[in-house]
Amino acid sequence: SMLTTTEGLPLTTIWEGDYPVDVVLYTPSSDEVSDLGNQYITPPLTMQPVPLRTIATLNPDYQESTIVRRNGKRTITLSTDVARGVVPSTLLNAVQPSLDKLELPAGVSMEYGGDTEGAVETFTPMVYSLVISILIIFFILLFQFHKVNKTIIIMSGMLLAFPGAALGLWIAGYPFGLTAFIGIMGLCGMVVRNGIILVDYIEELSNEQGMSMRDAAIAAGKRRMRPIFLTSAAAAVGVIPMILSKSLLWGPLGTVICFGLSVAMVLTLVIMPVLYAMVFSDVKQSVIPE
Repeated sequence: SMLTTTEGLPLTTIWEGDYPVDVVLYTPSSDEVSDLGNQYITPPLTMQPVPLRTIATLNPDYQESTIVRRNGKRTITLSTDVARGVVPSTLLNAVQPSLDKLELPAGVSMEYGGDTEGAVETFTPMVYSLVISILIIFFILLFQFHKVNKTIIIMSGMLLAFPGAALGLWIAGYPFGLTAFIGIMGLCGMVVRNGIILVDYIEELSNEQGMSMRDAAIAAGKRRMRPIFLTSAAAAVGVIPMILSKSLLWGPLGTVICFGLSVAMVLTLVIMPVLYAMVFSDVKQSVIPE
């Protein structure tokens, strides 16, 4: 009963979409300390409700205030919550110019915490992980194709995915956050797969069938269009439920994969054969005798 008068008694939690709503039981109370004595409680011995003033004396007591420090510096934290559907980074970008104009006293500084601080702390190891992943992919392709220029051409497909990912985030109105970055990491592996399918078939046509590099690149673009389209379309369609959910957590991930993979699929079939033919146009082809 005392809890319902002061902080409220937690009953349950209900979900409205992605947002948890705590259900708390409160009873009408006054801000006066003396009124707490009229609050009825049930002692465990008698199991009969009695006023609190009959078994206890209530006196206000004062204590020393707490000086909060962070990293050895005195800190005052101002926190707020945003309305549903509002992205915290978007709100920060709107108010940050006004905050930067504040003239703070000497020795006083201002830092941003919350989602902004968490994003900075999270992105640093994620960037390192992405670089390590790209290096591992590079050496695996180099071991398979034995030439640096072929490996670079295949990995150039990663760059072809970024315009589509950026376009998708802009259309959907999502900021570039953690889940969008995770989508970029997955997208890099998907578009490299398309490049492997295309370049491997170009080599097969040029080495085994004796086609010129130009003809092999054109033929590979035509014949590998269907498998590249099917694999890319299957992955892009599979994340559409994430986009339709309008979730601030999963929406950016699905948007990056769907739009990035769709645009990269088209650009890979158009640009990568041209790059391959330009780089290896002077390479003499070896025809396998029948």
